[in-house]
Amino acid sequence: MAGSWVLEDLLPFSARVYWRLFALENEAVWPAQPLLLAAGALLVLCLLRGWRPSGWWLGPALGAAWLWAGWQFVALRYGTVNWAAPTLAWGFYAEGALLAALGLTGRPAFARRGRGARVGIGLLAAALLAWPVFAPLDGRSWREGEVFAVAPDPTAAATLALLALTERSRWTALLCVVPALWLAVSALTLFTMGAWQGWAVLAALLAGFAAWAVPGPKPASGS
Repeated sequence: MAGSWVLEDLLPFSARVYWRLFALENEAVWPAQPLLLAAGALLVLCLLRGWRPSGWWLGPALGAAWLWAGWQFVALRYGTVNWAAPTLAWGFYAEGALLAALGLTGRPAFARRGRGARVGIGLLAAALLAWPVFAPLDGRSWREGEVFAVAPDPTAAATLALLALTERSRWTALLCVVPALWLAVSALTLFTMGAWQGWAVLAALLAGFAAWAVPGPKPASGS
């Protein structure tokens, strides 16, 4: 009885209400989703072919995605069913502002290679291209699919993936904090709802940390 009360207090909405938020948000921003998916597929293809993006444009682009998802979905949409959501949105604003500011200074440079970068590209592909398929796999409508820059989970997962393409520094460590915390909170929320997607979110969190932590290739020794 006490455990039931705790769960109800922690999650004051049903799974049906939660997934409905994504359908409403997708309807509001349509037809942005096909453009975002096409851009994501192009980015993944370019990365697989060895091209590395510049922080000059990718930093501000990521920052804009965080600001939009934080304001439009977390604060305005999620805030209608979760009283804590508008407060959580401030983490999105901070992440977005920092990503944009660092990008405009030329940092971070998304030029890392090696095993960590390969894991990061795999996670990025999942966040940008596989995440929207979770809804139909769960027996729900495509309209409830989660798309990068619209929904917070794939936005956070994609950010951790891209940070795996940067050299480890205090800045990249700082930039990992908010995405990691959001994915942890989201996984807990999904597990409390009994949704299997919680495992996907947890896997993305662990993969992001693993990709960022794996050392890059050692420079060749001079002869």
